[in-house]
Amino acid sequence: MLISLDWLKQYVDIKENTKELENTLTMIGQEVEAIEVQGEDLDNVVVGQIVEYGRHPEAEKLSLLKVEVGEGEPLQIVCGAPNHKDGDKVVVAKLGAVLPGEFKIKKAKVRGIESCGMLCSEVELGIGEDGEGIIILPEDAPVGEEYRKYIGLDDTIFELEITPNRPDCLSHIGIAREVAAYYKRKVKYPKYEMDEVIEPASSHIHVNIEDKERCKRYCTRILKGVKIQESPEWLKKRLRSIGLRPINNIVDITNFVMFEYNHPMHAFDLDKLDGSKIIVRKAKTGEKIVTLDEEERELNNGELVIADEKKPVAIAGIMGGLDTKVDEETTDILLEVAYFTPENIRKTSKSLGLSSDSSYRFERGIDRENSIEVIDRAAKLMKDIAGGEILSGIVEKYVEKYEKIELTLDIDKLNKFVGKEISVETVGEILRNLGLEIKALVGKILTVCPPSYRSDLVRTADLYEEVIRMYGFENIEDVMPEANIKAGVKDPETEAVDKVKLVLKKLGLQEVINYSFIPSDAVSKLKMNVETMAIKNPINEDLAVMRPTLIYGLLSNIRDNFNRNQFDLKLFEVSRTFTSSEELANEEVKIAVAVSGRAEKDLWNSKPEAYDFFDIKGYVEGFLEYMGINRFQLARTNNPTFHPGRSAEIRMGKDVIGSFGEIHPDVAEAMDIKKERAYIAELDLIKILKYGKSKIKYERIVKFPAVTRDLAIVLDGDILVGDMLGDIKKSSKIIESVELFDVYQGDKVESGKKSVAINIVMRKSNGTLEEKEITEGVEKILQTIRKKYKGEIRQ
Repeated sequence: MLISLDWLKQYVDIKENTKELENTLTMIGQEVEAIEVQGEDLDNVVVGQIVEYGRHPEAEKLSLLKVEVGEGEPLQIVCGAPNHKDGDKVVVAKLGAVLPGEFKIKKAKVRGIESCGMLCSEVELGIGEDGEGIIILPEDAPVGEEYRKYIGLDDTIFELEITPNRPDCLSHIGIAREVAAYYKRKVKYPKYEMDEVIEPASSHIHVNIEDKERCKRYCTRILKGVKIQESPEWLKKRLRSIGLRPINNIVDITNFVMFEYNHPMHAFDLDKLDGSKIIVRKAKTGEKIVTLDEEERELNNGELVIADEKKPVAIAGIMGGLDTKVDEETTDILLEVAYFTPENIRKTSKSLGLSSDSSYRFERGIDRENSIEVIDRAAKLMKDIAGGEILSGIVEKYVEKYEKIELTLDIDKLNKFVGKEISVETVGEILRNLGLEIKALVGKILTVCPPSYRSDLVRTADLYEEVIRMYGFENIEDVMPEANIKAGVKDPETEAVDKVKLVLKKLGLQEVINYSFIPSDAVSKLKMNVETMAIKNPINEDLAVMRPTLIYGLLSNIRDNFNRNQFDLKLFEVSRTFTSSEELANEEVKIAVAVSGRAEKDLWNSKPEAYDFFDIKGYVEGFLEYMGINRFQLARTNNPTFHPGRSAEIRMGKDVIGSFGEIHPDVAEAMDIKKERAYIAELDLIKILKYGKSKIKYERIVKFPAVTRDLAIVLDGDILVGDMLGDIKKSSKIIESVELFDVYQGDKVESGKKSVAINIVMRKSNGTLEEKEITEGVEKILQTIRKKYKGEIRQ
């Protein structure tokens, strides 16, 4: 956004120099990106007049001149340009001037005649492209006046970076408000008196807003008998200072008022409109309009347009139509000021690839409340500059009026936030200077209403920012806050997850992290029967549903590693799973462990051994022991994801806390795991925490000797040995542990039977076992085996 300092001074008194103003603007949030001082290369360049004209005695094409510059004797200057004569007003670079390109003007002899200056062309001054002749000024140009002042090149231009939330600052009045608030000065708004004729505008035009969602207000005024011509010099100077090209007096006024008030407007040639209606409506599919840039545009997305009774005459808020533009033949004007919703303008501008100064402002939001003030300002300027008459009244539709909001500001909370005591009086003064209305003060709590042009003020924190930036960051001392730096307490679930991960790492497993999304066919590949949650807008088909299990991710890890010749895999993941529910999703934290491939051996000439069911069982048992679960039951599982004969579920009472085993061959094939078998365990963290012991109880090492017995027992083939081992351990208090170390089925054992070998350790903590105690203990074991499991000692 370019701001002219000379223009800005029309609305607020500025006594500060450029450097001070730059710092002020930056400190109050309007960052200055660049400053251009116009005419800084035009020192010692003035308006002069040729008072004596003659030819150079030694060169026919050179003229020898006496030029009056408003001080002392006329200067003698030799000039080679052909387009001047006696009495002309010209531009003179006096001795000492340094023109663009570091061209220094000093005394010089030209063909033996001394020259004390130079008459300048546009090119030599860097202000234009005409280099054929010197600049000839009007007869009324004041001799001796600085040329930069004469042509209005004595301005300073600030380039500001305006943040998207401050559209009110995209204008000179907007910046004037900011400067006035900081320096505690008054804003000088334009003053004018409307001069209307009796003829009503409503007799010529009617407004109909069909699309009330995208247009909230539409105002029109009519001027008759205007004369289209060049703008006066002051108006052209204002527009040129911010990089705009003057077009004609009517169009220039619409641009001037837009950069004055930050409210776009448009002028139509009233005689080129069909009918007496202005309709704000949705464009018809395939409808076409030629815009002011002379491009024909087809409207196919329901764009908002301004239309007469037959055709669209403008794309709302973006650009007018060529058919109704103001030109030299125009005499009657229909002036438009409207409010269009930012979302609509942004979408339309993007879809058409068309942007303008108007769309830039509408996209960010403008003040709908000042529409009357803006249209009156423009109409009065047009009458003063272009003549004509302003018809009586404004024809408008206001379908959704602006509603004020109320915000509360607690001074004590503000001071705590700022870290400095700021009085209620100071805060109140700052807010009033910014245009906020203070409705109430109760104790130290203010109730305030932001003005309609401050749409960014929607919460109390916004008021904090306003007070701080106007109070001055430099007035707030750098003081370290006093704070309690005691470490916070971890969430119990997070703490449990951290503990689980540490335990699994200690067991030699490597953590993996997978996406929470899996393909829609993943559940069928795992042979699971569970309701999944589909994602409405998935990134791709491989991330289409929320995972109900961690198994799919680990199997994918195994497959990908096998494909890269990595065959020693010991992995784990601790994360959430999701299943469908009537209300919200059911989320559970699961623990998954996977082993697959062959364990690498470090011993000389030792071949790697493939992982098997007992490896995954060992990891599960080791993990449960770490978590304080020592007494659990293993039972066959009906989980179809696992191999039916090489898998088990873990039970604690009636609860199943997890399953483990070899992955079913069909699942392995569906997952493209072919080279090795995969073994996986999946456990429920919440149930583990329910049964686990959070505190570890240590016992003294028993100093008395243990007695071991090995038994070979013949059982029916379908007996679950795990259940038998648990019952054996319960049969006597002196039994310390029972472990299976061999299972045999073959020709030396009866068909349908199996021989299991177990090791039993017996010990007392308070003395040495006697033979009688040992015998009684073994007898209880044998009774349990015979009565409950129909087993016999193998002979």
